[in-house]
Amino acid sequence: MKNATMTVRMSPEIKDRLNKLANATHRTKSYILNQAINQYLNAHEWQVLEIEKAVKYTDNPEAEWVEHEDMKAKWEAKLEC
Repeated sequence: MKNATMTVRMSPEIKDRLNKLANATHRTKSYILNQAINQYLNAHEWQVLEIEKAVKYTDNPEAEWVEHEDMKAKWEAKLEC
């Protein structure tokens, strides 16, 4: 698969840090950025998917709702145990 090109704007400080890290690790800046973006996506992508699922669930007329105070009391009772 052919790699795609993307332009990224960053502060001079971040660019300098990236250059230093690339030199110190004998890696390309592209490699480091790809690794960083992949790690970011792995950490955050699932959140968006779960939020989308939750929104779909709440739009369902059969969704069950719990009052905030009831749920809060339930969790506070668990903490006391």
